Amino acid sequence: MASHDAGWDAFRSELRHWMELRHFTSRALAMKLNDALGASSDVNLDEHVVKRWRHSTAPPLAAVRHIAAILEMSDDPTGAAPHDPTFILRRMGLLAEPATTGELVDSSFRLQELRLRLLDVRASLGEHSARSGAGRLVQTAMSHGYAAAVYPVWAGPTGYPMHVSDRIDFRAARPGLGSIDDVPSMRSLFVENFVVPGELGPRFSTQPDDLATQEHWAIPHIGRPSTRSGHMLHLAVPSIAVSAQTARAWVDDVASMLAWVLGYGFVSTREIARELTRNPFATEALRNDVHEQFLTQAPARHVWSHHAAGLPSDNPGAPWTDASGAVASSLVHVRLVETDAILDHESDWLAEQLGTTEEEAAVLAKRDRDEAASRLDSPTMQQVRHRVVTVPVELLTDASDRWEQVFQTVLLVTHRLHELGVNVDLYPIHERLARDEPDIAPTILRWLADHGSPLVSETFSSSHHLG
Repeated sequence: MASHDAGWDAFRSELRHWMELRHFTSRALAMKLNDALGASSDVNLDEHVVKRWRHSTAPPLAAVRHIAAILEMSDDPTGAAPHDPTFILRRMGLLAEPATTGELVDSSFRLQELRLRLLDVRASLGEHSARSGAGRLVQTAMSHGYAAAVYPVWAGPTGYPMHVSDRIDFRAARPGLGSIDDVPSMRSLFVENFVVPGELGPRFSTQPDDLATQEHWAIPHIGRPSTRSGHMLHLAVPSIAVSAQTARAWVDDVASMLAWVLGYGFVSTREIARELTRNPFATEALRNDVHEQFLTQAPARHVWSHHAAGLPSDNPGAPWTDASGAVASSLVHVRLVETDAILDHESDWLAEQLGTTEEEAAVLAKRDRDEAASRLDSPTMQQVRHRVVTVPVELLTDASDRWEQVFQTVLLVTHRLHELGVNVDLYPIHERLARDEPDIAPTILRWLADHGSPLVSETFSSSHHLG
């Protein structure tokens, strides 16, 4: 690079800025740089050389990284961010700019879609399905020296049982083994099968020694990303967001069931974030970024779920719009509104997300819940409000009651979607769904038909089957 190259012009501009910001004189920088270069340099730099770098000449390329480190250069011109060793190289055009969050989210979404379609193809060939996920996990775990126990969970509203998940307990069967999540092949299977840490346990042994060595995980069959047909597009409702503050609102279950009913794909901001981080507890900030991007670039033929404890401080329109106030005009937003009892119950999780005590977290969550409602009522949200469905969600400890609440929410939303113009014959989609998910879908369709959903044919009702 010649000293008059545009890259060196950028270097000189940054050098002047960071020396002034860090209060470095040319003499002080020369002394620090001589120490950093040490024996690797046969030139003893002085303040006059540094002064020339600021205006016309250029340092040895090998010295650039040391200069950037001494001055703690980064993308933040205020100097508050930690030193980024790639910053000056990017500014000089020697290193490509990193992908933006938006580009990463888009790539992650497309990667997940491709992976889901591959799983669908394997399922059609009898090689893989959600039902075989537990078997693959068990087989792989045993090959690494872990014992595994599987418990299929059947639950639903009273009289409407479904195979909702598989709970799996793992335990080291030989000494010296760590957490099963540290095994690379198991971690890959966890991501592939959307495995989540289990909350309920133990499934089998209750002996104290056994409890201390067990790890609880679960494979959800409802609330996991899916593609479904991918061909139907309801022009009145091309995309749907389902959001809440906590997972206790069962936001994933509501969203995935709506996607099944419409013949849409389903994705969650948690799983998109997980594609990027491999962390099932991906940060709230990243989930908020994904949700905000989807609000303006809503994925067609999809329902997505999102939960976040608080409202992001840099977005005055959250959770309804992005920071600029923009939102896709045809988006339907279903907001599950937790009662005080739920937010109090989830105070430990809220505290972890918000970085406060449990008592403070519950107060902050209630404040943000009310703030979200207040924002929706403001004049600036007039065009958004008519496509928002708010549904109160109560804390229910009985599993049947909890599922009843989820189904009632889905039922309410199907009525609203019908009012918005979703009135096509969905029977072919539902018939295929019943074949693909035989231990889940017929039950969902039967309950909705029994309770008068305008989007589900009476053919699926209990009376029709009895007749």
